Amino acid sequence: MMTYFNPVRHIMAAGLCLALASAGCNALQVPYFLFCMEDPKHDPEIQKIASTNKKEERKVVFLTYHRLDLRPEFLNSDRELTHFLERHMRQLCEANKEKVTIVPTRKVEDYKLSHPDWQESELATIGEYFKADWVIYLEINHLSLYEPGSGGTLYRGKADMTISLVDVKKSDESPPPQPFTCNYPRESRIQLTTTDKSPAEFRQMFMEYVGRRVAWKFTAHPTRDDFYAD
Repeated sequence: MMTYFNPVRHIMAAGLCLALASAGCNALQVPYFLFCMEDPKHDPEIQKIASTNKKEERKVVFLTYHRLDLRPEFLNSDRELTHFLERHMRQLCEANKEKVTIVPTRKVEDYKLSHPDWQESELATIGEYFKADWVIYLEINHLSLYEPGSGGTLYRGKADMTISLVDVKKSDESPPPQPFTCNYPRESRIQLTTTDKSPAEFRQMFMEYVGRRVAWKFTAHPTRDDFYAD
């Protein structure tokens, strides 16, 4: 397992060491405090979907739709994005000790196939079909892999989507849809060329990054992830 340097934790740990030393505490007690301190976290960027009652479980269904004019290299990107979103939501909810049940992607895809006009239905109605509390709907407006002007030699993933969170039982009280855009890698100084990764490899890295960022909208994530998301 990769270990990350956490600047916030190290600053806090250094301050704690000084405080303990000045107070005359036993140095053997210091490791306990250093390693038991919980990482600081960012709150969900849109809304927390887990119940405030830790004993109460919430059920969510992910729906993803992409426009027909997406480039060929993003064929089936809706399924891929849903896969990574589900993975990161499960990981974060488990780390946050939140009881959230996610409708399996396979069942959602089966529903889409049997309801070819599903995108014309009310999202709350689809949520009721799955007996869910929430529907998270991702509408993919645009995806691209390459840095503009690079002649297809530099990678720079770009995503433009609209994210909707629908409360199935109180759809009128749902937050308004929100635009979402991101670049990968985030920093322009970080450059990946087509000799570093194949298009398929980079696409997977990019789609996983987008899924991770979308998961941050609905559950808390450690602040250290901001530094290492790329």
